[in-house]
Amino acid sequence: MSKHLLRRLSPAFIVAALAIAGCTQDGSPGGHEDDSHAHNEGEDHGHGAEMVRGPKGGRLFTAHDLQFELRIEEEDGPPTFLAYVYDGKGTPLPAESATLQVTLERFANRTDVVSFTPIGNHLRGDLVVREPHSFKARIELVYNRNNYDFQFEQHEFRVELSQAAIDRANIVVQPASPGHIDVRVDSPGEVRLNREQVLIARPRFAGIVTEMRQRLGDLVTEGEILAVIQSNNSLTEYTIAAPMAGQVVARNGMVGSAVDPQSVLYTVADLSSVWVDFAIYPQHVGIVRRGQRVTITVATRPELVADGEVSYVGPLLEEDTRVSHGRIVLPNVDGAWQPGLYVNISAVVDHADVAVSVPDEAIIRSKFGPAVFIAHGTAFEVQPVTPGRSDGELTEIVTGLDVGTLVVVHNAYLLKAELGRSEATHDH
Repeated sequence: MSKHLLRRLSPAFIVAALAIAGCTQDGSPGGHEDDSHAHNEGEDHGHGAEMVRGPKGGRLFTAHDLQFELRIEEEDGPPTFLAYVYDGKGTPLPAESATLQVTLERFANRTDVVSFTPIGNHLRGDLVVREPHSFKARIELVYNRNNYDFQFEQHEFRVELSQAAIDRANIVVQPASPGHIDVRVDSPGEVRLNREQVLIARPRFAGIVTEMRQRLGDLVTEGEILAVIQSNNSLTEYTIAAPMAGQVVARNGMVGSAVDPQSVLYTVADLSSVWVDFAIYPQHVGIVRRGQRVTITVATRPELVADGEVSYVGPLLEEDTRVSHGRIVLPNVDGAWQPGLYVNISAVVDHADVAVSVPDEAIIRSKFGPAVFIAHGTAFEVQPVTPGRSDGELTEIVTGLDVGTLVVVHNAYLLKAELGRSEATHDH
């Protein structure tokens, strides 16, 4: 069976917990000895003896006329119980004469019942032995109409704290529950001019620029004079007026320069709205669609956040990048969304009501993959889970948790840090 990780909490962990909580045992600044604790229990907790191994490397139990061995097989697939029966001298006995059931009383009042089928010289359990291999096992064996009862207890990946230490470290627990998840797709984007609200000012006739009255960034009204041109044909001056109200975003002409009807003197834009263009990668084509709600954020300016709606989705992938583009028309009355600003787009592409969910913060990385800490009283144990869809706040749990199971949803990393002090290895 496995080496356990149930350890007494280290001073370093207690210091870290107190630092995060911002107080000491009596709630005042300063340093006091912590009263948190963790059990350091042996493989045969409650039996007063070290584990005895049988011929197959498993846990060996002995009665007056029979020996019984139980081990976990992990090499050829998911962990499964294998059992062997011997006579009092250790000679293997036929497995087909045995009836066996093992009940695993797990952390937080969960129970697994394993039945066994004879296969050759051994019996194989019908359930996967879920990680962590932490439980109290009750063995009920019937052989040649004789009843044999054995039990053992082992713990791993478990930490127990005092209530005072839990409060100071601000470890928050809440039940896993059904949830509503807005499934999102994230993409980089850029704020651009709304090209439907941009006009350029050109000369009507060829001539020489005699005045450029507006500067870059000036606000102008519709019809306001921008420039004066002396015509080459009539040698008289005529004016160029602003084609609409807006802001001068480009000033290309120079006094004294020769111009013609193709020359651009000014570009005027109405910045009361802007375009936000964003990338749509091949895996998201057909998923991101018009009308979907989006959230727009700026990494360098966390205070700048806006909600919008996808108004355009490009019909083609660009040949060189294999990327399409989407667009949001964003109100910009206060001018905070400046063209050229790089942004992040999070588009809601689906809505899902899920059976079990936890806050994203609850999920940790463990040797088993994604996991959470489940709670029972003042004890906590790692529980592997299979995450599903996420909206950045809630994550669906596909397997590993039932509704109502108490889960650490804040500061779970403190518990993980303590377990990480020891490199646990399995040798079932």
